[in-house]
Amino acid sequence: MKTCYSVLLSIGLLVSVAAFSQIPPQPNPPVSCNSNNCTPALSENCVGGSNVITSFTGNTLRSGTAAAANALYTFYNVANVAGTQINATVKIDGQLNCNMNGSNFSIDDDAAVDQANVSIASFFAPRITPSSSLNGSDLRGYVQFTISFFTENGTAGEQYPGDYTNIPPLGGLTGLNYIHYDIDGSTVGNGGWFRETGVIKDVTGSVINANAPTELVSYVYNDGANWKGFAGSVCERDGVSRCSQVAVAANYILPQTSITVRMGYDYNFTTANYGNAPTRQYGSRFGCFTFPQIINLPVRLLTFNCAYNNGHTMVNWTTDNEVAFDHFDVERSQNGMDYATIGSQPSKGGLGRSDYTYNDDLSAVNGNVFYYRLKMVDDNGQYKYSQVVLIRKDNKTIKGLSVQPNPVTNGIAMVKMTASAHGTAELRVIDLNGRVLVRQSQNVYEGQNSISVNVDRLQPGIYSMQMMVAGDMITTKFSIGR
Repeated sequence: MKTCYSVLLSIGLLVSVAAFSQIPPQPNPPVSCNSNNCTPALSENCVGGSNVITSFTGNTLRSGTAAAANALYTFYNVANVAGTQINATVKIDGQLNCNMNGSNFSIDDDAAVDQANVSIASFFAPRITPSSSLNGSDLRGYVQFTISFFTENGTAGEQYPGDYTNIPPLGGLTGLNYIHYDIDGSTVGNGGWFRETGVIKDVTGSVINANAPTELVSYVYNDGANWKGFAGSVCERDGVSRCSQVAVAANYILPQTSITVRMGYDYNFTTANYGNAPTRQYGSRFGCFTFPQIINLPVRLLTFNCAYNNGHTMVNWTTDNEVAFDHFDVERSQNGMDYATIGSQPSKGGLGRSDYTYNDDLSAVNGNVFYYRLKMVDDNGQYKYSQVVLIRKDNKTIKGLSVQPNPVTNGIAMVKMTASAHGTAELRVIDLNGRVLVRQSQNVYEGQNSISVNVDRLQPGIYSMQMMVAGDMITTKFSIGR
């Protein structure tokens, strides 16, 4: 069975129509796998904040045609945060070479179970089918969902009767943790496969990683938005497997108002047809978030930005309408969760525009990445936070290049590195005589990246793995064994 899940926390997501007609590129070939391997140590703990986990059970179609693009569903009481009932809408943004209207269709299968045959009714677990039989040619597809949260009491839609497309979304969610389970598949014929794919819209402040140990391969592409995720193994597993080998976690350090996930498949034809259009069970969940306090303060924040130069961060912001308002606290964090006040500015007051600057001296502060936010406090002690801004001391584009395993024995070199920003990388495998034997272009994204490079045709020996991104070059040596 399958596990893929797609989440969006706001209804205002816009995706171009062209994105749903553009077939994604083929992922790198699958790596070796073993369905008997199961490491249950996948971290399902919260990154920070509360330990709230969502529960999706029961749904109502509110608009559109069931299982079709733009269909909108509501789920009530998916979580309870500080005594507040949290509800959700699920929108099918679009479908590519998939459908959800077969005899086994379900927007959320409450009968789904995990590998131990334990119910996962609380997961968001849709069932998805390729739109045609998988026969003599390669095919890839996906379904994209949007999930938005709102705080209406009750279960019958009293506050928004008949119109669930314009519900005001909650403010940015902090400490969000998303887990996509059971990204597996099966072999087809001699060298062919059918496997699941799970990609997430890449946003600033997200960390998207497979869980070690893994049998997944990195999968990134751009079709107007940046997508980062993984393509599955070809070892079929029972139920919706929660083993680390086939699971992906996405953590969001910065507050989020939306998350986009595509649940899909990759069919690679070689010598034998799959022969049908299999319905696959997906399953995932998210939670661990906290909802910021929602209050209306007598101040309007027009701009908030930070700039780093020569050991100092200049924090700048502009406001208007500072009536009955007291002061601003400048807060800084090095992990995006734990903040400390580093300075304060009293309110200038008045209805007009006011500009503020705070100089944060980082010359004696260890670390490379820093997060800043404003705490805005009125005369009554009420407060709210600005958005979070991230700065880096070190502007080097890439670092930490390594090849795993080393030596490479299965024909696939897994290249791991950390990038400071999204860009296009060129990877080269160079022999001891300086000849370029393998060349590969690859999108890389802010944070940790894992890239599969096929070196199966190279002879045993010592080589250099070279990577270039935005003019920066980094090299590491590795060996190939047999």
